[in-house]
Amino acid sequence: MADAFSPDLLTIILLGAGAAALIIVLVAVRQFSQFAPFAYPNARVMARKGKLLDRKQIMDIIDAKKMEETYNLVEEIPEYKKYLDKFPFEKALDMQLAETHELIAKISPDKFKEFFEILLSRWDIKNIKNIIVAKEMGVGVEEIKDAIIPFGRLKKDVLDRLIDSENIEEISEVLKGTEYYELIENTIPLYQEKKIILTLEASFDKYYYDRWLETVSNISNEDVEVLNSLVSTQIDIINLKIILRSRVDGLEFKDIEDYIIAGGRQLSPWKLKDLLGAEKIGDILSMLEGTDYVDVLRDNIPEYEKTSSISTLEFALERYSMELGGMLYKRRPSTIGPIVDFLNKKETEINNLKVILRAKQEGLPPKMIRKMLTGGLK
Repeated sequence: MADAFSPDLLTIILLGAGAAALIIVLVAVRQFSQFAPFAYPNARVMARKGKLLDRKQIMDIIDAKKMEETYNLVEEIPEYKKYLDKFPFEKALDMQLAETHELIAKISPDKFKEFFEILLSRWDIKNIKNIIVAKEMGVGVEEIKDAIIPFGRLKKDVLDRLIDSENIEEISEVLKGTEYYELIENTIPLYQEKKIILTLEASFDKYYYDRWLETVSNISNEDVEVLNSLVSTQIDIINLKIILRSRVDGLEFKDIEDYIIAGGRQLSPWKLKDLLGAEKIGDILSMLEGTDYVDVLRDNIPEYEKTSSISTLEFALERYSMELGGMLYKRRPSTIGPIVDFLNKKETEINNLKVILRAKQEGLPPKMIRKMLTGGLK
């Protein structure tokens, strides 16, 4: 009678077990190589996330009886105190956010570094735009300095020369040799003709998000889906804000068509073309049927009709964008998710603090202020 396990059969079993073990090892190595670059940055991010304001802290700030008490409660937070000791409230908050962007760009894995460094361009663009508008309005150098957030990719001496420029032509000259020179040269003529800030903002936004999309296309793993979701949704929202604002400013199709950004998530090129031709806010809502944005806007139409302020609808879109981070976190909790989630929560916190301050300055009651806050509190 043959042995139950012949040498040949035993060899086959051992080879099979070895192959299975090898597969397990290869999968483990692949997972480790995927997660390892995020170990340090995610540990740093989680530590910072633990310092975000919780709901009770936010509610305490809202319920403060006097403005002085409001300031004091925010000053108790170490991350903000170092800037609040030197700058006005809103600039101090922006400084803290810019510092956060700088940290993330510094600690992010090499493959994603360019993506997060684009966040620093946001501060360059904000500064350039503020300087241009201030020069056009005849604002003095010291006032301009108060509005500048000294973070970004531009060197300090370039920023100083921009502030000291006498006019737009000098601003353009200072920016020669930087990534923003061509942008300024292409944008200024229409802005000078129309004197409408939207043309300036739309052109800068298009540059910013086009660059962001370029960096995403250079990343080739599962995390690209999360980053694509983040950037493409932001693009949809920027495009909608441009279209909404253009209806208020009375701009024509030809004035804004070049500033619409390709690469959105839910708004296809043909949909955007239809939206650009809409004459009324109601027409825009009808055309947005079938997208997530229609409910976001429709829920805020009563407030818009009451105030006639388009910022009501813009704020609703921004709120939706910021709440997206939590959803994306769940898709990639061990790699890019924590960083994206933290950035969204940090920006949400800072925007909420700005909203609280402005609302309290206008004497709005706590109940109304709570309704104005963006979701996603820690």
